[in-house]
Amino acid sequence: MNFDEYNIRLQEIIKKLENNDVSVEEGTKLYEEGVEIAKKCYETLKTNKGKVIILKEELEKLSNFADED
Repeated sequence: MNFDEYNIRLQEIIKKLENNDVSVEEGTKLYEEGVEIAKKCYETLKTNKGKVIILKEELEKLSNFADED
């Protein structure tokens, strides 16, 4: 699954839990699944944030180099 699919699944889980239409056992399983999905989403965001920071720094270096000309 990709980030968007995880996000959709997480929203489905939240809706089910908010409706209180699930048993305690099913609610617990859904909650556990939601926590695992949230962890994966957090890691994806963290990884991509790092990539964006690196790209931004590279762009700033190029911009500074171009300003020197």
